[in-house]
Amino acid sequence: MKQKLNPPKTGLVLEIGSGDNPHPRSDVLVDRFLGADNRERGGDLVVDRPLVIADAHHLPFKDGAFAYSICSNILEHMDDPAQFARELRRTSKAGYIYSPSEIAERLFHWSFHRWYVNLVGETLVLYPKEPAEPFGELFDYLYEYNPAFYFFQHSMPDLFWVEREWHGDDLQVEVQTTSPLTLHDPLTLCDLARPRHGPLALSGLFFLALFGRMLRAGPRRRLRRLCKRSYL
Repeated sequence: MKQKLNPPKTGLVLEIGSGDNPHPRSDVLVDRFLGADNRERGGDLVVDRPLVIADAHHLPFKDGAFAYSICSNILEHMDDPAQFARELRRTSKAGYIYSPSEIAERLFHWSFHRWYVNLVGETLVLYPKEPAEPFGELFDYLYEYNPAFYFFQHSMPDLFWVEREWHGDDLQVEVQTTSPLTLHDPLTLCDLARPRHGPLALSGLFFLALFGRMLRAGPRRRLRRLCKRSYL
């Protein structure tokens, strides 16, 4: 998946919740859990540049200290998303937020996430997760081991991931008590189900999916470092 983030070529870039997969452009990393405490991340903490151990609700940086902040798979973990957004606006001039969508959250088994995340217009709308999901870890295994499902998911990225690049004060995070999705509306369902790519792009994506699932986690990490990408 090609993420839609555009960090500047100059200026400090902060990454919050960098975990085991920091972005190549990040200058400073922030994480809450040290060492082998992997309760809310996919692998051991990578420390290959300056790292600050801190709570993202109260970042230990001056106002406007960073030109850009990257927050990948972190918003859904926050105890207080609105306070987190205030800290992002205070410390950074712009940034990028990436989270699993509500649809992905309902399919995959991420028991440590606290919120469903949706993008409504330009506003990130969250509401509390239900205590249990119906499919257990089935879709985690489909994503990891089934090229056809991997291909399907990457062919409709906006169905499974929420992305928001913000500048200045235009980062809006809203917490609600119910979902903003209207999944009983046929027009909404038709829009969600429409193909995102033409036949040629789908063909290329299919072969990339086959290749990607042939590689295990270790080789994929090395390929990401070589290509300077966070996700492959």
